[in-house]
Amino acid sequence: MGCAWFGPAKGTNGAKTQSHERRSLTWRATGVVALRGEGLTSIPKIAYEQGPLVKALDASHNDIEELDDGISYLNKMQRLTLSNNKLNLLCDRIVLLSKLRVLILNDNKIFELPSTIGRLTQLEHLNLENNNLRSIPESIGYMTRLQTLQLGRNRLKSLPETIGGCHSLEELDATKNQLEKLPEYICKLELLKVLLVDNNLIEELPQKLFTNCAMLATFSIHMNPIETKDVQLVPNFKEYNERRVQKYDKQIYGGAMKDEIHFDQ
Repeated sequence: MGCAWFGPAKGTNGAKTQSHERRSLTWRATGVVALRGEGLTSIPKIAYEQGPLVKALDASHNDIEELDDGISYLNKMQRLTLSNNKLNLLCDRIVLLSKLRVLILNDNKIFELPSTIGRLTQLEHLNLENNNLRSIPESIGYMTRLQTLQLGRNRLKSLPETIGGCHSLEELDATKNQLEKLPEYICKLELLKVLLVDNNLIEELPQKLFTNCAMLATFSIHMNPIETKDVQLVPNFKEYNERRVQKYDKQIYGGAMKDEIHFDQ
């Protein structure tokens, strides 16, 4: 899914090819392939030819519509940045990047992820903001090292219950979607510190949210149907609010407004 044939790079003219050949010496020396903002429609073949020497690749701000199957040659890569492109699908072979720790894919047109995306078990940071995603594969629960998950500005109507398997998750941003509720298993995220779900369709919260997510100190649910009083009635809301106040005490008029809570109705 989403893989192109690994052949001559489209949209790479002779001058660019020569430039890439010269720069490939630097790529080998540093392990960093820098292709940001070059008007590319695909990642050049010479980048894939660096194979396991590549530790990071930045091809953001281009016109890339799909990944070549050669992406799997970069099997030692730890960071891949493809933000601000024209990707619709992710190549299935991306899950072969077993060393990947950071995957930045915001501001594309991605409407579906590989069902096996959870095979990226070393992933710590995943940014999928501003795409066209309607669902998240259940396999995401295998990403036990994931610390930040950015899903804002998509078309998600739900999050999989398996997200509870992301035991290391500290920050979840799902703002500006179509979520009607939060999965009960989100309460298994004991390390969660930041939960942002503004601009959704949420009417109720899991009753154990503030009890089990005992490190949660930033929770934003503006522009949802749920009412302030219903949020405050969730067990252990008071304890959550104390953590929130403690975190922002020095920022809010020296603590003068620390007892005020703001929710949009």
